Amino acid sequence: MKVLCGLGMLVGLAVLGAGQPMAHAQTTIKVMVPTGVKEELADLEARLPNLELIEPEPERILEVVPECDAIIGLIYGRNAREILRRGKNLRWIHSTSAGVENIVHLPEMQNSDIVLTNAKIIQGPEIADHAFALLLTHTRNLKQFNEAMSDGWMQGLDNPRLPIIELRGKTMLIIGLGGIGTQLAQRAAAFGMRVLAVDPKDIPLRRDVEYVGKPDELNDLLPEADVVVSSVPHTPASEGMIGEEQFDLMKDGVYFINVSRGKIVQTDALVAALQSGKVRAAGLDVIDPEPLPSEHPLWEMGNVIITPHIAFSSDQAWGRQVKLMQANIERFVTGQPLLHVVNQAAGF
Repeated sequence: MKVLCGLGMLVGLAVLGAGQPMAHAQTTIKVMVPTGVKEELADLEARLPNLELIEPEPERILEVVPECDAIIGLIYGRNAREILRRGKNLRWIHSTSAGVENIVHLPEMQNSDIVLTNAKIIQGPEIADHAFALLLTHTRNLKQFNEAMSDGWMQGLDNPRLPIIELRGKTMLIIGLGGIGTQLAQRAAAFGMRVLAVDPKDIPLRRDVEYVGKPDELNDLLPEADVVVSSVPHTPASEGMIGEEQFDLMKDGVYFINVSRGKIVQTDALVAALQSGKVRAAGLDVIDPEPLPSEHPLWEMGNVIITPHIAFSSDQAWGRQVKLMQANIERFVTGQPLLHVVNQAAGF
């Protein structure tokens, strides 16, 4: 009997190859789903008679996975490789994160026929909102004013830490014009900004983006930007792509925002750029390393905001996750092409 398994934040849904039909339409498909999710997916069992949802305790994952066709959730930690080794029947893994660097490069994954899907695109709205929250906190000098609240109404106005500027007419460079980057572009255009982007894909013409360059054009575009935002996936090609050379090419007084992955940026180079004034302010939802050591100089900088990798969180985010799970489980069971399939060679 084949089994489809999903494990909360610990494990992932195993996904059927895009368009590959089920060998036997009436074969029972057991789907292991994250703790607490089975109830939200229960209507699928009523509509799909050969589907059985399983919600194991975390300690039973390795015990159950040999029977599974699929796993929902991202495989984290030390068990990831063992789960893949034992999951001989796995055909699909679904990551509830947009980033898949924790699994996509594992030899057990690369040497398998397992299809990987993720939460790309659906995490765009909340992460783009968060990026603008970080940016606006700096452009309106809100951090200093908030710190001075207990000292009185006008504190900070005589000696502002950062200038109060408007975004209208400024240029934003978006590194990675995917599900997050496209949402960033929409918001930037609504603020009256000029938008440039870098992405390896061929992007259709958009009203909100003036120009999309290839990754090898990044250094040419950096000097034009007043704001640089990283929303690029973490892959071997993108790791460390923002370093001393890139910061040197940026405008003096640039604003830098990172809502992708900490390892995209060389942290020491960012610190040096902040200390020199090359980077006027930075907003970081991600950092390398995570968590950042308590003695790290970034904690003491008044022109830096660090949030604990929570840009993916919102009141509507989980609803979109559930809808994607529902759609892909039904597609898996009925042999239809899956949504949000990861290009495992590219890593995203």
